[in-house]
Amino acid sequence: MPAPKPVASASWARAFAEPAPAPRIDVKFPILGFLMESEMTGYDLKRRFQDPIGFFYRVSDGSLYPALKRMAFDGLVTMRSERHGRRARKVYAITPAGRARFLKTLREPAQPLFIYDESQIKIYFAEHDPQAALEHLDRAGREDAEVVKMLTWLAGEMKRRGDSPFRQIVVELGRAVCATKVAVFAKLTAQLKREMTPARRLRNRPAPAAAAAGR
Repeated sequence: MPAPKPVASASWARAFAEPAPAPRIDVKFPILGFLMESEMTGYDLKRRFQDPIGFFYRVSDGSLYPALKRMAFDGLVTMRSERHGRRARKVYAITPAGRARFLKTLREPAQPLFIYDESQIKIYFAEHDPQAALEHLDRAGREDAEVVKMLTWLAGEMKRRGDSPFRQIVVELGRAVCATKVAVFAKLTAQLKREMTPARRLRNRPAPAAAAAGR
């Protein structure tokens, strides 16, 4: 007898029912978070978005600088120009309104987690080329293994520096998730190899001569 379908929370049910774009973190929130620590230039903020937050949130110049301009217009930050050698630079500081906005957003429930992974989509349709599934699983496992190495090093560096325990927890969570994925990928690859016959594994694969002719 099949197990009953679990009842989704209201947020999950709404997210899957509405054909809306993928939810994204408003870039203004992490910008305000960094400015809660000190004043920064746009370049300073760009560097802060690299490690360790860059492992789970990316920002481009095309979103960072327009957001800063909008935040200054909204009164969430102030901006002043100062000379640095021959170059002028813009320095941003958080305002009381910005602090209030940051704390309000920090306390709000987070959006449901959505993972858009191209390799998983391709594995889903790999019945048409089963060998492709093995290659995607192997590649994903190797990539996550590299991330585990980097996050293990980063966690050690953060502990050595005495970084915030909250930030250390986030990095450790990312390391644990990636390490678990590596183990699961290995298990699923072995399972898939057992279930696939040689003929099925090569199904729809072009013959070497045909592949060479198509180049």
